[in-house]
Amino acid sequence: MTKVNSSTKNNFILFAALLFVYIILFEFILSINKVLPKPTLLYESIIHIWRDYNFFFALTTTTSVIYIALLLGFVIIYLSSSWLLKIFVEMEGAILSLRLFRYLPAFFFAILFNFWFSDNLFAEFVFALLATIFLASQKLFDESKQVKEEYILTAKNLNLTASDIYKDVYWKSSLPDLIKYFERIHYYLWVLVLIYEFIGNSLGLGFIYRTILLYEDFTALFTTAVIVSLLIWFGSFVIRFTQKKFIFWNS
Repeated sequence: MTKVNSSTKNNFILFAALLFVYIILFEFILSINKVLPKPTLLYESIIHIWRDYNFFFALTTTTSVIYIALLLGFVIIYLSSSWLLKIFVEMEGAILSLRLFRYLPAFFFAILFNFWFSDNLFAEFVFALLATIFLASQKLFDESKQVKEEYILTAKNLNLTASDIYKDVYWKSSLPDLIKYFERIHYYLWVLVLIYEFIGNSLGLGFIYRTILLYEDFTALFTTAVIVSLLIWFGSFVIRFTQKKFIFWNS
């Protein structure tokens, strides 16, 4: 607990120091520049993007897609965990051979979906959901190889069925690290969805970035980035809290 508090305190001090330097440097010394906008302009830009870019609708669209996909993706992985783990354990060689496709960049799939389903919000959601399931399944596969052999032997000695072993041993052993990995999936999903919306000219925050670039709205770019960063931080905080509060074994 002391280490956590110390780390939080150090992070706060660093943030405060950087904020102070930013205000002094860009508000008073380099007030006209093309590196970072003045702090007062950032404040004024919040009202500007909310009014002129239909920011609330874009924000609601993107966050709904991301967090519903994350939640539903976890539910799907949970409900199919026994079946997935059975495949991962019994067909490990075949699964490893499919890793050839990991060299295809996610950017390719974002473009591909936009080719198939142009300006379709449901397609965007399906893309985000499939990305979540794929990344979570990949992590579950890795964790299935890390389950301790003594746990499996004990379960077999208790005459548990294969289905029960996958559910009660493999799944519960993998769950803590899988939930931790959801923080990374959460970040990846923000990047993928913003790219998808930017490419597809849809109605989310990616479209806001596209419009900002079109109009060369320098201040709005940074204001939007700050808001998105705060949302990502809050989402990550919720995932960490959930893991520490409810899934604390093996941690």
